[in-house]
Amino acid sequence: MLQLLWVGQAYDLNERQFNDRVVIALTEVVNQIQGMRSDSALVEPVMQVGSNYFVANINDTLHPFLLEALLQEAFAAVHLDQPIEYGIYDCFSDSIVYGRRLGQLSERSEELGEDGDEALPRFDRDGHYFGVLFPEKAQGVVMSLGRWLLASVLQLLVLGTFVYAVVLVLRQKRLSEVRDDFIGNMTHEFKTPIATIEAAIGLLGRESVDGDAKARAKYRALIAGENQRMRRQVERVMEVATLDGGNAKLKRERLNLSECVEEAVLATEIFAREAGGEINWITPSPSKSNPANEGQPPVAEGLDPWTVWADRVHLTNVLCNLLDNAVRYTKGKPVINVALRKLNDKGRFELQVIDNGIGIPKEHLKRIFDRFYRVPTGDRHDVKGFGLGLHYVKSMVEAHGGSIRCESEFGTGSTFIIELPQATNL
Repeated sequence: MLQLLWVGQAYDLNERQFNDRVVIALTEVVNQIQGMRSDSALVEPVMQVGSNYFVANINDTLHPFLLEALLQEAFAAVHLDQPIEYGIYDCFSDSIVYGRRLGQLSERSEELGEDGDEALPRFDRDGHYFGVLFPEKAQGVVMSLGRWLLASVLQLLVLGTFVYAVVLVLRQKRLSEVRDDFIGNMTHEFKTPIATIEAAIGLLGRESVDGDAKARAKYRALIAGENQRMRRQVERVMEVATLDGGNAKLKRERLNLSECVEEAVLATEIFAREAGGEINWITPSPSKSNPANEGQPPVAEGLDPWTVWADRVHLTNVLCNLLDNAVRYTKGKPVINVALRKLNDKGRFELQVIDNGIGIPKEHLKRIFDRFYRVPTGDRHDVKGFGLGLHYVKSMVEAHGGSIRCESEFGTGSTFIIELPQATNL
């Protein structure tokens, strides 16, 4: 702002200097004309009647070629090289006697007829005067601010570099926080199964277990389960890294979105029941014979009414992730509603997963889809994970040409809304 103020002041100063030089030059021209005629009449020689228009009073008309020569000489003396338009005006006949363009516009110079009457404003007083118009005055004044404009550009570069550096520092700080959170989560996730495996191996080494086949099978199953759990976590990290590198390979096929949702609901329903809750799946009407039913999309020939072009494995994983989160992030009995409908005006399907969980604070809603990001809970690790689930969900939905958003009220619950394009019969 300070630099802009300085530039504005510099522009005003240069404009005043320009006007002063014009007045000096035109006054000299008038003095020369009066000297040629031995005319000593006291008149106000030069007036500025517009930002770029000046008039000079003379007692009588004069030859235009003489005026041109005097103007060019006077302007050269004050170092003004602006193109001008001038005219000689007779106040008695109320007409422009002569007009012409000079300077850089000389290639289209012509006598000013009716257009000249409009180009050069009239001066309401008796006698004769000539007027000088500078059509490119503003551009000339701006060009004279070369060093000021250069200083402004340098200031902007310095300011931009500073802002960029601050943004980088803040981004690095954020990445450092995310890294620390990820390391903490990963340590916590691996610490428990490692401790369990070590304990199971220690129990298997006891003599009392050697003869107990049932106990050995139990501990072996425990070790295998914990090992499989760590393997899944490692695979998830590697999978997300692959997605971020743009190397995800989707095996797309025509799928019934309703069937995929039902499959994910059945796979997750057991966990909701174990927690004393339920998942309510609002099944859309499967009838192709009555597309007028509420929620039923129009059926393209040869296609199921809920057809999408998607990868079955990844699409099912996306739905299972959302349902699993809805179960895990609920204090008490989870009640989850899953609804599917057609957005007829967009040619897309909308899937909503609504839970009664703990909700997400508004300040964290924009970051929940970031890689490794988890809503801070202090030193408590009530829910296990690396903060990769929602990042995976968003990456997969966008890879399928869809979008996802979250609406949440802290302490009340969350609603995840997925939009996917409907498959055509092409």
